[in-house]
Amino acid sequence: MSSHPAVFGLKAISLTLMLGATGPALAASGYVVALVNRVLVTGDETFGGCMAALSVNPQNVLPSCQPWWVSFSCSGDFTDRVRSYRMLDVSELALATGKQVQVFFRDDMKHNGYCFAHRIDVVR
Repeated sequence: MSSHPAVFGLKAISLTLMLGATGPALAASGYVVALVNRVLVTGDETFGGCMAALSVNPQNVLPSCQPWWVSFSCSGDFTDRVRSYRMLDVSELALATGKQVQVFFRDDMKHNGYCFAHRIDVVR
């Protein structure tokens, strides 16, 4: 028994809409070139334990990020702690020397709404 073509088309559209609505959200990534204005380390895992405030707002690139700050996840949630503290070290180097950094971050990994920076380069 075959369905009428119009009914089949509606079923296909309905299935497509249902799958699209329940499919995984795609992560976005971006980067900024900025100065490091501040760094912080917390005594607990708030904000992922360590962060850097940038002179260029990451929220301009990825609106779902909280403004100005990125987290390096020193808590170890998104990378190992040694690597995250090395990224914090790089941000402190840039702060101390006044050098720019290029910071790559993503919006699918966040600490208290602040996007995780998975890479930081010091720019000469």
